[in-house]
Amino acid sequence: MLKRIVLACAGFGMVMLFIQQCSGGSAAISGPGGFYPAPEQESASITLVRDKEDRLHMAHTGYDGKTKDFIYYGVCDSSDCGTSKGNWQIATIPFARANKIQLAVTSDGKPRLYVTSYAAPNKSSYNRTYSYGECDDDCQDAANWKFAEIADSGDNLLSEVLNLRVPDRTFALDAQGRPRFIYTDANYGIEPDHYGAFVMSCDADCLERANWKETDLALHITESYRHEQFTKPVLSIAENGTMGVLANVYAFDDSGKALKNGLYYYGCADDCTSKANWKRAFVHETGGGSYPNPTWDLAFTRDGQPRIAQFAGNGLQRQDLDHQLIYFWCKADCGDGKSWNGSTVQPGEGIGESADLVLDAEDRPRIGMLTTDGQIALAACNDDCETDKPAWKSELVEAMSVPEKERPQAMPLHCDGEIWNGQMPSLALNEKSATIAYDIVVSARCLYKDYQDPIPSYTFHELFHGTRVANFPFK
Repeated sequence: MLKRIVLACAGFGMVMLFIQQCSGGSAAISGPGGFYPAPEQESASITLVRDKEDRLHMAHTGYDGKTKDFIYYGVCDSSDCGTSKGNWQIATIPFARANKIQLAVTSDGKPRLYVTSYAAPNKSSYNRTYSYGECDDDCQDAANWKFAEIADSGDNLLSEVLNLRVPDRTFALDAQGRPRFIYTDANYGIEPDHYGAFVMSCDADCLERANWKETDLALHITESYRHEQFTKPVLSIAENGTMGVLANVYAFDDSGKALKNGLYYYGCADDCTSKANWKRAFVHETGGGSYPNPTWDLAFTRDGQPRIAQFAGNGLQRQDLDHQLIYFWCKADCGDGKSWNGSTVQPGEGIGESADLVLDAEDRPRIGMLTTDGQIALAACNDDCETDKPAWKSELVEAMSVPEKERPQAMPLHCDGEIWNGQMPSLALNEKSATIAYDIVVSARCLYKDYQDPIPSYTFHELFHGTRVANFPFK
């Protein structure tokens, strides 16, 4: 079990953030600001990646109406990629029924896409399809992208309820540019039943489905039809090839004896297509609730040590950790829960949902996250980050009033009380700035009157779902 979690005394609420710049590099500093990548249409599931040449890559899906069967990929090779759409080259790629997209880039700057889509009508036993896409040159031209369907799942549709509020971080490339992803399934509508948490890996010719291998991390007791259940899995790969998975697991041991339910880390150093090479450790309770939603992320240091950012739900044994953002670290033997330690980031109670953890060139943690009122913030630690007195500081990246003024939302005459919320932040770093992409959802209270009822009723409707990129220069 975990040795300890220290409730760090870092103050409460958003405080001024100072991040010392790394030495070296000659890129100009882009100022604060932001832009809508697709201001004239609806869009969703935006993600950002910065490559080793300091180019910024972006991907997002369409959302509704005329854009629902398209995905979008963009690249920016400029010192100013975070404040204007003008420096971006963007490809509009036909792709039916896409609802989530993830992006990774090889060491030589070639983009790779992973798309989750609703299953085609002729796949009645499934509800989702997972596709992999490649482009090696001139990727702002949609014709240069090629995709292949790699896997399908058919679990119950209750998993879709919060799907568009919670980020997916299930796709990554290793140092050789080879793709891996994880998905869960609970499909009893096919034979044989397909239950588990499946790590998919491919080493060559990855547009051929047959070249992908499936490794199930879940335990199964076939005699009693029991299966471990994984929710919200996250996958990450270190530069040295170590692979890690982080998930909420309803766990048991090989004999079927129940173990603690909660956040488990799975690590594999070599030959990860063999389940025997994966070791796991219980890290912490996840807590419950959905507003805000318990979420977590996983990253590795340059030498392959895992680091975790967890936004805890409510109902924890330690009530002082309810709705707190916690940073965990492990330096060795990470398949043993006793090797893990943590401390709270303390941006303020309820701040930290959808945490996106990125380590900088010196392995210092930076976390993109949501505030309690759906704005985008950044937490960073430079000193004593893995002690009981970490020097975390946090600040808003962009006040929601900025995109509100830039793109005012028209409302139906019977609606009022509009609400703007950010969702699913995606963080990219260089030595000069943090750039965060996020979804924006605009909802409004809409009034209805039944002629037989003198009191009007109301409900909240989503009016707009878009995407946003914001730049935050380091002071």
